[in-house]
Amino acid sequence: MKVLIKDGGNLKRSIAEIFHDLVHKDLKNKKVFVKPNMLRIAKPEEYVSTHPRLISETVSFLLEVGADVLVGDNPIPQKVNEIEVAKKCGFLDAAQGRFKNVGRYIKRVKLPNRFVRETYISRDILECDLLISLPKFKTHELTTLSSAIKNHYGIVPGGLKPYYHYLCPNIKDFCELLLDIYRIRPPDIIIVDCLNIRDATGKSYNPEKIIAGDNGYAVDYVCGLIAGLKPFKDPVLRIAIEKKLFNSDTVEIVGEFEKLKDFALPITFPFRNLIVQFVTKMLFTFRAGWYPIVNYGMCTKCGSCENVCPRKAIKDRTIDYHKCIKCYCCIEVCPNGVMKKKFRI
Repeated sequence: MKVLIKDGGNLKRSIAEIFHDLVHKDLKNKKVFVKPNMLRIAKPEEYVSTHPRLISETVSFLLEVGADVLVGDNPIPQKVNEIEVAKKCGFLDAAQGRFKNVGRYIKRVKLPNRFVRETYISRDILECDLLISLPKFKTHELTTLSSAIKNHYGIVPGGLKPYYHYLCPNIKDFCELLLDIYRIRPPDIIIVDCLNIRDATGKSYNPEKIIAGDNGYAVDYVCGLIAGLKPFKDPVLRIAIEKKLFNSDTVEIVGEFEKLKDFALPITFPFRNLIVQFVTKMLFTFRAGWYPIVNYGMCTKCGSCENVCPRKAIKDRTIDYHKCIKCYCCIEVCPNGVMKKKFRI
């Protein structure tokens, strides 16, 4: 498994070399989906979302070779819709007119997981010819690092993410869920944004590198080495190795490898996992109490929410909360903004 470390100072050339080395087919007229990391509204200097430069150069390359490109992600629903989040992150411009609200179009998929037996995935991701993941290199309290496999959690509709955290507050259980979701439709190419990053203490680094490969486990392994993280200290990779999904001996690093000096990872201490799990459980128990509601006074009875609901939980403007999975597709699709979230006991 080859992992490439490329210069981020000349992204155009580096991206062309990555596709030349890793993609061995003609992309003309192929449906290519580009999935960045759009966690929330954030400027590039906040180091939490994929840098718009990487998105822009990737899209430019794909358009030059004649691909049919879509760009999108499924952030946790916020006060503004997904398109507005993309605009404020700089993703809308970077996508060059190719950004799509993918949270509206989802498909049910079965999962071999103890806690989550089925999930919903963006249809555009399942049906594309080539899936490209553009994660952000960053730390994460639960998974220690967040890159290729964690970024793939974004193929699930935004509203389901807090709910799954609620179902799997245990770090091991959550990491197993990440691996199960990753294997539904693994990306064909991963290009990690390691241009400008921040460690767990807030210290900033500017490596100006991108890390690429066609195997998420291998890419995460190399990202961990760069951060000074041993494979068995990475809870996701440890499970992948135990399940024989990945063998680090097969990884070949191509390019200039350089470990980040004094890069701080989330602090480990006795009972840390129990404390993190408790806090996570409390946080997502609160978030799990939010449900979509209809403002009947402003509703025009257009039927958009009813048509888009994957569980057919809405009928005649009435929501069956026993069926509702809180994907919030109804909120995303409502043309008049009359669908809102409200906390319900």
